[in-house]
Amino acid sequence: MLLDEVLSFVPLDARRLLDATLGLGGHSFALLEARKDATLLAFDRDENALALARERLAPFADRIEFRHSDFRDGLESVAPGSLCLALADLGVSSLQLDDADRGFSFRFDAPLDMRMDQSHGRSASDILNTASEKELERIFHEFGEEPKARAIARSVVMERRQRSVWTTSAFAGLVRRDARGRPGLDPCTRAFQALRIATNSEIEGLDRGLEGLARRLRPGGRLAVISFHSLEDRVVKTVFRSLAKTAGFNLLTPKPLAPGDDETRRNPRARSAKLRVLEAPREGGAA
Repeated sequence: MLLDEVLSFVPLDARRLLDATLGLGGHSFALLEARKDATLLAFDRDENALALARERLAPFADRIEFRHSDFRDGLESVAPGSLCLALADLGVSSLQLDDADRGFSFRFDAPLDMRMDQSHGRSASDILNTASEKELERIFHEFGEEPKARAIARSVVMERRQRSVWTTSAFAGLVRRDARGRPGLDPCTRAFQALRIATNSEIEGLDRGLEGLARRLRPGGRLAVISFHSLEDRVVKTVFRSLAKTAGFNLLTPKPLAPGDDETRRNPRARSAKLRVLEAPREGGAA
């Protein structure tokens, strides 16, 4: 997604790259193909994604180091000033959305799991069963901007008195009774997004993680971030502007770049993507 745009910002002399959200490795494949002498460090929370990406990236195996970790937790091992390019493609991946058993999509009937890292943490079903009505309302309102957040939260609390395990269909049916969607938008979209964000703590610590990536750039190195909804993009924009104002970083995209018509026709999921790019101060600039 936004692949050509990302590649256009790769420094010509890039040698050390980092993919903070590897997914199926599409961006990393293109980066390593374009920079024949570069090495890459790849993070991902999803073990299934890592396994598939290893196969896809096998031609570059001697130039890649894979890590099963959220990049926000794994950056301590990356030396400050060591990266030529860092890329973060935020949010849920197509692999996760299209896997019927993972519970990310209301298109399939499945256990309501939604964990990007299935090795630990609370599932979405656990959250529906244990969070207070007030906390559920906050989740649906804050992370989904759902106008019917209070009604959905109340219905969840009533429903869980007789339900211990949630499925995607059960939650979707409940939401559709209480919420309305815009034309062309399923009423479940906002609530599913909100619950997924809460399950994976997607916004929590994102600012810290992005600043950590920026601080690990060498002089003139670049951080490229792709976001998909307003909550993510707001964090990215705030962090980038703060680093530009206080630490001499350069905003290479004063306004975010969006996919062109050809890409959105090929991949409708790309229509909400936004790319922002930040450049670290060059030698002699602010620290």
